[in-house]
Amino acid sequence: MKTLPCVIAQRLAETCRTEAVVINVPMAVALVDAEGGLLSFSRMDGTLPVSTELAVSKAYTAAVLRMATHELGPLAQPGAALYGIQNGHDGKIVLFGGGYPLVTQGRVIGALGVSGGTVEEDMRVAQSAMKIFEKMEVASQKISTCIDAGSAGSLPMEVIEKTLKKEICDQFSDFIPLDVLEALVGGVILALA
Repeated sequence: MKTLPCVIAQRLAETCRTEAVVINVPMAVALVDAEGGLLSFSRMDGTLPVSTELAVSKAYTAAVLRMATHELGPLAQPGAALYGIQNGHDGKIVLFGGGYPLVTQGRVIGALGVSGGTVEEDMRVAQSAMKIFEKMEVASQKISTCIDAGSAGSLPMEVIEKTLKKEICDQFSDFIPLDVLEALVGGVILALA
């Protein structure tokens, strides 16, 4: 996968909005591709106006620097390796928390930026989506090992189904209903058929 699929970006944004409602803080949520280009943006009613630009900039920063924004702050202090970096990139570099790169198979495919509350609230909301993304990544790896693009056509569907059920259902049945997992397995099989 070379870039963040839009449907995944939208799912992550929805996860952020859900968590923002839980903590009762309106948020702006931005998702960008690996180069920092905007893929998805949403702003909840009542979000601070400054949060629009900050969410996009946090996502941009995490994408182009390939690191979480809260990790950048210490590196940009006087005498540190990236001192002054925030003065470039048309002022789009953010040095505080709320931006995270989205990494799959060791490659950054996009990034998430959240703004609207305190730095801690922004990070909490972003981390809710990061947890979902990490689970998606685990599922993706499991599916990839079960169904190698070069060998999927040569494996009997029964073998693929058995492997998917073992790897996916066993891994995720504690928090995803079994019927949903069964539908997922069936959908993958149908897609390969």
